[in-house]
Amino acid sequence: MRKSYAIVAIFSITLYVIAGEITISPDVQVTFNNRYENFAEAFSEQFKDKNDIWLVLGNRGTKNYYRERFSENWIFWDYCSSSSGVGISGNFLDLKNWKQVSGLLPRAVNYIAVDFNDLVNDLKRNKIINAAKNILNSGGIFCIEDVYDNRKKQFQHFTDKDFQQLSKDFDIKYAYWDGYISALPYTSDQSVNEKSDMFKGLEMMILRLAAANFKEKKRMFPNISLSLSIRSFLIGKDTINKLIRDIVDSAWLRQVIQNYENDSDREKQTEEMVEKEKKEIESLKKDIENFTRLAKLSGGVEKGLGIISETVGAIDNGMNYLMGTQQKEEPSVTNKESENTKKDSNESEDLQKQLEEKNNQLAASERRLTVLQSQLEMIKNYVKDSTEKIMKYNNEIFSRFGKDKYLKSYVSYKKEKLEDIISDSKDSDDEFWKKYDGIWNSTSNIEILATELEKIWSPNILIENSISLERIKSDAEQKVSDTSKIVIMFIKK
Repeated sequence: MRKSYAIVAIFSITLYVIAGEITISPDVQVTFNNRYENFAEAFSEQFKDKNDIWLVLGNRGTKNYYRERFSENWIFWDYCSSSSGVGISGNFLDLKNWKQVSGLLPRAVNYIAVDFNDLVNDLKRNKIINAAKNILNSGGIFCIEDVYDNRKKQFQHFTDKDFQQLSKDFDIKYAYWDGYISALPYTSDQSVNEKSDMFKGLEMMILRLAAANFKEKKRMFPNISLSLSIRSFLIGKDTINKLIRDIVDSAWLRQVIQNYENDSDREKQTEEMVEKEKKEIESLKKDIENFTRLAKLSGGVEKGLGIISETVGAIDNGMNYLMGTQQKEEPSVTNKESENTKKDSNESEDLQKQLEEKNNQLAASERRLTVLQSQLEMIKNYVKDSTEKIMKYNNEIFSRFGKDKYLKSYVSYKKEKLEDIISDSKDSDDEFWKKYDGIWNSTSNIEILATELEKIWSPNILIENSISLERIKSDAEQKVSDTSKIVIMFIKK
């Protein structure tokens, strides 16, 4: 299919629309399949039996397996849209183009989503949202994302003043982004984590379906098929366990668990080193005590022997003088004692050196112990911090379950022990990789349900899962992450 353009510019070309002939800005073009005579005919053919018409801003219309949810319902408006469906090319950040598009569309739309959030940073954002009311029907939603700072308790881009201004024409509601509820039709390449987040949103919706009665299912999903409704009633406890385990598991959690386990191993190793050093210190202290006692004893003997030596020497000298004789052949008692005294003196010096060496070893060992104890204390804090993060994250998820009309029935599945949370995370990750690396590419019941859910998404999901700003502020205190992604809905009064 080649791309057909209806361009009305300075060359005075006109495009026929239901209302008659409308002059389109040079910056606005319409795209449609060339088998239709004009844009109005293509539009009417695509939406003749549909109540939902969704306009996506900033999306080229590129198809993507992971985002193929509601392609029959949407119109793309981007700088260059695809001819595979009805679309508009042009700059949606240019305010004047909104007036042209409002005259171009044969019918009002009931949902506008901003892909890639190009609009949230634009200085004309509020004016563009206001201009969008001219192409929204009553109760139609303009949907945009913003980041909520859980510590400062404020949005990154929207202020209270912004909400006050926009509330003149719109009711404002909010929803947590979860990859499915928001369901903005992104078609960009996604990371594994983003795909995982999207599937996590689908898993949460499967749990809601399993807990809802038939009437509630129909309210959540006006287009739900009978087969999907029946299948959701047949979801067993084992499947519910797996879904909850997968929802709790995340790349962030696995990283924190890895940190926890690494630090726990370091803690154990450091504790062993501390105990070894303590034993070494005790051994050195005993050696020092023994050497000190020996040194004191050696010092006392040496002193006593010195006194005896002096006394005996004086007697020997006196006797020799009186006798007038000198003994040359054998050493005198004095000489023998002198030799003993010298020997004891050397031993004492030896003991003093060994004692000094042991004291130095003790000082070095005590310094090592101080360093190890400091490291151990720091590692223990790391382990404690990771433990608190894991438990807080787990509490956060089930706190959200407890505040959800349907998910609160699953709060009893919450794991309270750290080792159980870690075990579940590993089981979830192992199951993922076993399936990823599996020889047979089988489709699970959960995947079948998820595929069906993708097909029946509608903006009604956003309304059904909306929360108050007060709830967001209250939840912020329990959030592990510093920020949360919030879907803001401006609903035309």
